[in-house]
Amino acid sequence: MFYFKLYDDKRLKDLKHSKKVEIVNNAVKLYRKDMPLNVTSRILSIITLCGIPALVLFLLFNLSFAVGWFALSIFILEVKVANDESINVEPYLNQVLE
Repeated sequence: MFYFKLYDDKRLKDLKHSKKVEIVNNAVKLYRKDMPLNVTSRILSIITLCGIPALVLFLLFNLSFAVGWFALSIFILEVKVANDESINVEPYLNQVLE
């Protein structure tokens, strides 16, 4: 996932990139233990926000444009969801740093 807000945390400023990634990934793992990923809602959001517009673009234009839109919109959705979750993961970052 793309937890950009957590990678830019001031407490991680002096660490190497690989160490930052390891710490953030451990914090996300702790968060996922307490709050598991709701796969059903994630799939529904991908279908409604990415799949339906891609299907409409496929019907209006062509296959290559629809596939590109679908891939790009999934990437943007995942970045947005990860950044929205960063606030919830931050307390777990505190646990990993202790």
